[in-house]
Amino acid sequence: MSTSHQRLIATTLFMSALLMPVTAPADPLTPFHGKSTPVTVADISPHLDRDGNATNEFYSEWWSFVFRMEDGYGAYVQFLAYNLGPGDGMAAVIADLDLPDGFHMDEKIEYEAGNWQYAKDRFQIKLGDNSVGGPIDGLQIRLKNDSFEAEYKLKNIAPPWKPGNGRAQYGRSENRYYEFQVIAPVAWMEGRVKVEGDDDWRPVKGFVYADHSLATIGMHEQSKRWLRFRSISPKRTFLMGEIRPPEAYGDKTIQYAVLFDDGKKVFESLDMDLKFGNQYIDPEKAGYVAARVIEMKSKSKKDGLSFHGAIKARKMTNREDFLAGLSPAKRFIVSKFVKPIMYYFNAVYAVRTKDKNGKKAEYKGRGQYYVTIVNP
Repeated sequence: MSTSHQRLIATTLFMSALLMPVTAPADPLTPFHGKSTPVTVADISPHLDRDGNATNEFYSEWWSFVFRMEDGYGAYVQFLAYNLGPGDGMAAVIADLDLPDGFHMDEKIEYEAGNWQYAKDRFQIKLGDNSVGGPIDGLQIRLKNDSFEAEYKLKNIAPPWKPGNGRAQYGRSENRYYEFQVIAPVAWMEGRVKVEGDDDWRPVKGFVYADHSLATIGMHEQSKRWLRFRSISPKRTFLMGEIRPPEAYGDKTIQYAVLFDDGKKVFESLDMDLKFGNQYIDPEKAGYVAARVIEMKSKSKKDGLSFHGAIKARKMTNREDFLAGLSPAKRFIVSKFVKPIMYYFNAVYAVRTKDKNGKKAEYKGRGQYYVTIVNP
């Protein structure tokens, strides 16, 4: 995660702590459910004008792009819209760029309401000289900041996907939810970048993972623990996630898993038996534990297909304390409500499937595994 993104999270956590509501006991949770339907422009377009969002301090929405480039380049891009903090209807763009010589650039630009735009009849978001838009399976991104300019053209290898209805509802109110769509499980990218001070553009290419998320509740209510795994390549992509909400929502969790092979969906699941093992115990924070092994098994057969697999963390690559960017006074206030720490791991996975005729297949790969402990 970029330092710009960490600073933004730290600020929003502080504002969230000042606005913490009390969750009603035994509020029902409705996880992602139903058969997955096509991702639409309406799904991924900004929802600031949806009922209640314009005045909801906890409204936040983000579009994230993770790049795997050739020739030593690397990039990360995120567009955000949010109400947390001073003012409503804010937006920001975060852009990272890594050069082959190891030089890293990390930029964030924020925009007040009225200084950014989005289309209502197509997917298009414009923040000053920065924009993302186009057909869902062929987005274009343009960036301009003090460090570099970039133009990226995406073309999906695997189709957009969402877990069931793509919406998890927290409690009885229809205005308390989390939505998630994978815009590009994997997309081919060609583009160019120009570093400040250079005369010439540099061509870049590689592949990209992209998703869209929308939340109308604070991090403290959305989850106690959040697990995510991504293995992304043009040949095969495997995605898995689980959100464990606070106890007030009962013992249900929000789950998803999906595997694409040669651009085609092999299986998906929203309801798995998960077992955890080989726990990492944080030596710096009591009560903070991250499972380094996850065993996954489908509870029911989807289209006659069952699966059984595992994710195994190999090496921790980063540990991120979201409160580290706050002043001592702010940290004291926020820590009474949320104390999030994120653990990054390189990991491997293996999945075996069996169809209704008994035919078996096996899929393996490497990826990145993330564990966020919001509250221990």
